[in-house]
Amino acid sequence: SSSAHCKSSRNKIIGWDELSLQLISALVADMEINHFLFIASYRDNEIHNTPSLVAFLEELKRKDITTTDINVGCISRRDVSELISDTINLPQHLTKSFSDIIYKKTGGNALFVTQFLQSLWDEELLVYSLECNVWEWDEGASDAKEILDDVGVLMAKKIRQLSIGCQHAIKLLACMGSKCSESILKLFIHEGEENQRGRQNTKKININYDSNDQFSMLDFAVDEGLIEKEGQDYIFAHDQIQHAAYLLIPEDERGQLHKHIGHLILKHSPDNRVDDVLFLVTDQLNRGTSFIVLEEERLGIAMLNLRAGEKAMSLSTFLISVSYLKAGIDMLPEGHWGKHYDLSLQLYSLYAEAECCIGNFQEVGHAIGVVIKQAKSFENKLRAYATLMKSLAAQNKLQEAIHIGFGVLTRLGVQCTPSPPDKSVMMKDIMEMKMLLTKTTDAEILNFREMEDENKMTAMKFLQILVFYAYLGK
Repeated sequence: SSSAHCKSSRNKIIGWDELSLQLISALVADMEINHFLFIASYRDNEIHNTPSLVAFLEELKRKDITTTDINVGCISRRDVSELISDTINLPQHLTKSFSDIIYKKTGGNALFVTQFLQSLWDEELLVYSLECNVWEWDEGASDAKEILDDVGVLMAKKIRQLSIGCQHAIKLLACMGSKCSESILKLFIHEGEENQRGRQNTKKININYDSNDQFSMLDFAVDEGLIEKEGQDYIFAHDQIQHAAYLLIPEDERGQLHKHIGHLILKHSPDNRVDDVLFLVTDQLNRGTSFIVLEEERLGIAMLNLRAGEKAMSLSTFLISVSYLKAGIDMLPEGHWGKHYDLSLQLYSLYAEAECCIGNFQEVGHAIGVVIKQAKSFENKLRAYATLMKSLAAQNKLQEAIHIGFGVLTRLGVQCTPSPPDKSVMMKDIMEMKMLLTKTTDAEILNFREMEDENKMTAMKFLQILVFYAYLGK
């Protein structure tokens, strides 16, 4: 509930997905909620790539909700001067000309300032004199040095200056997102060791391949400020660094690498632990589908997407569930309803439910239409009919939902009248039920045999839905 999360002692960070924005919108508009401060951080030059965020910000203005815009720009010339002075431990009057050069080159962009300083040190234009016990710099060379005005290009250049092994490790990290656990990275390092042993056995050469060296390479990247280590996780220090590292992978090799990563993680995950890495594995394989042509392999990925979709649904992350289930459907081969009926039925039925949860009713109708057309039995259509009723009710088409519900009950053998019975008949039925219950103790009711008739159990579920819709539509 909102009251459970909107407390002075709680801080939460969430992303920009559509459902999260809907939640935030509801919380912001609720005047009864205290201790709720919403801070949105975004790059103003990228906001138009996120239509849902644009719509959200416009909605806040329409609702007259008090907002404060804070433009976090570049740091001032004075701030750059203080930064340089503190960094090289010299008074500002001695570093002024040097800091002016850096400000002119970087425009006060904090990331550019730190990277420009680092590049000066790398090229020995900024050095520490052991003789004089002070930092010294070459102003002329520093002023003549070019600086790249694109963060991505700047980061890519810095990554290329690392060792080949370190570059490879960072590229692997970039494929897996903003962070990756050490245990996952070890899989690729151990794979490299096995490959080296294979070459050693065939070529009779002695290669020293130490996994500790591989992690020392990552530690070097940590020292360079490209990545950070928190516990057992390696995390990119900035999303632009991850983006730059990913772009260093040739475009025609990215899909193959994602496929390889997904298969390797899945291969080394015990059956009872696959759920722990389910999203990671499925994401990787989905990004490598262009390199997956064997039908058996594509079916395996479709099954993984079904599992991931089910898990996402259980976590109420419906938009994510939709993406997995759609990916699973796309992996099905031609003629899949005939050859892989159960998998097709599960994917389409759950896909309709997930789309219903996010209000994409047009897609719900399409998916349900496919199920009703392809399902082999009426029982296999029941799940789709239940979703269709919920979809219609959500669109305030209660009478249509009720009509479908009555139709389903009739097919299940339950006699229903479309119009309400006479009030006296209803009272008679209620009194008869009361008489039966008064003659039965609680203990006897608890000892009743559980219902086993599948049709009756299904009918009860539809009756439960219908009672609610009938009440709303009265």
